[in-house]
Amino acid sequence: MQVDRSYNGREVTLAMGDVMEITLEENPSTGYRWELKVKPEPACSQVKNWFKATGGPPGSGGTHHWQFQAVRPGAAEINLEYRRPWEKDTPPRETFKLRVQVRKDSATPGSARSE
Repeated sequence: MQVDRSYNGREVTLAMGDVMEITLEENPSTGYRWELKVKPEPACSQVKNWFKATGGPPGSGGTHHWQFQAVRPGAAEINLEYRRPWEKDTPPRETFKLRVQVRKDSATPGSARSE
C-alpha cells in the first residue's frame, strides 16, 4: 500500500503481512528532515527507511520513504515531524499523522478512511 501526504490525519487498515510505504517530500539541504516521533509498534515494524534525491541541481529535494509491515493485530499510530533537528524549541514546520488498524484476515486490506 502506498501512502502519501493526502493520508495525513486518516486511518488505514492492513492485513497481517501487508507492507505499507509512506512517501513524503523532503529537502535536507535546507536543514529540514522528517523525524519519526511515534512508531507503530507492536502492530507494525519498520522494514526500511531511506531518502531518494530528485536528481536535480544541488539543493534540490527529494522523497523520504518508510516501509512498515503489519506483524500483529491491533491499533497503532505513526507520527512524523518535519523540522530542523537543532531547533528544539521551535514547533515543527509540518506534521504527519496516520492511524493504522491491523487485522488478522485480509477482508479489507489497504482500505483507508478520513475523519
